[in-house]
Amino acid sequence: MATATHIYTPIVKGKMWDLKALGKLSAKARTAIKPLVEAMPVPKDSSVDEHLDKFTHYLKKYYPIGQLFVDFYGLVPGAVTDDGSSAVIAGYHLLKQKGRLATPTYGFDRDDSVWPELRKVVAAFGQGFCFRVDIDDMDDVADDTWLQIIERSAELGLQPNQIDLVIDLRDIREREVSELKDLVIDFLSFKPLDREYRSISVVGSSALKTVTDVPKDGEGDIQRIELRLWTQLQVDLGESQEIIYGDYGVIHPEFSDAGPNKNKNAKIRYTFGLNIRYFRGHRLADPPGFAQFHILAERVRSSSAYRGREFSFGDTHLDDCADLNTGSGHLGTWVLTDMNHHMEYAALQIARLRVEIHTASSLEDVEELLLTE
Repeated sequence: MATATHIYTPIVKGKMWDLKALGKLSAKARTAIKPLVEAMPVPKDSSVDEHLDKFTHYLKKYYPIGQLFVDFYGLVPGAVTDDGSSAVIAGYHLLKQKGRLATPTYGFDRDDSVWPELRKVVAAFGQGFCFRVDIDDMDDVADDTWLQIIERSAELGLQPNQIDLVIDLRDIREREVSELKDLVIDFLSFKPLDREYRSISVVGSSALKTVTDVPKDGEGDIQRIELRLWTQLQVDLGESQEIIYGDYGVIHPEFSDAGPNKNKNAKIRYTFGLNIRYFRGHRLADPPGFAQFHILAERVRSSSAYRGREFSFGDTHLDDCADLNTGSGHLGTWVLTDMNHHMEYAALQIARLRVEIHTASSLEDVEELLLTE
């Protein structure tokens, strides 16, 4: 069985504050994760070239070391640079020029003209390759997807132990765990027995798209369905097939990079146990505006969920904000804070669970592990 080099794959938006959250992780957490950073769509006020330059600059500046998957996911099929080159290929060349190594990542039902050029990109990076398998690539088309994985791997000149698979289930809040588990297991049943891939990650997200369902100036918990799914998958599959846990942190998969919105609410998202707790304020356009974050930070710090200022960079910032030792920040500041705490917490949590989970003999045992801090 191939041995993975990581235990956690968060999918992170390729924006400055999200990448800063990665860069502020502890050394211990950084060695446990291999994030998949996805480029955002090209803004209306930017050219493809400008967008690629900014994205690769941010990656190099804010997350300069550590394992990394990079997917130019936000680029529309057929996007080209000013000189007519494929934007996807140009993005990887630019990243390599800036000295940031990464595992190139690509999916199906995109621009097929990119595949022939990817072989040179993959060889230049020397980090293998990652297939991003969408939920639509599974179920009735699973056998065709596996055939494409095998054929594309051969085109890239790679062996299975140089290949990673990221199964991206995206928003799973409305899905049953049993249904998702069966979907993944059925998909994996088509994997050729003689092929042991470097890693197989299963990623999902329970993060809210809006805080509409959380009481104004109140709190609300949502369960991390993706964590329960991972534990049940790992119990069912056993030690013969290690599954890497993945999520989108506290950011919804369909996050929009839209401009300022006067109706946006102040909020802090704080991960603990099986939950993400949303501490909601009210509209930032209403008094006291961004100063609400001082109040929200104190609410988090006073809750039983809080792990203390030394737990992560995000927790330190939260503590300072509650004490009025720093400014209230802005929405980007709190993406950094919330995501940094979440990824630090998840990395440590998965490290514990993957050791303990093989002692579970029933779903009740699994639930008990999930509820243990």
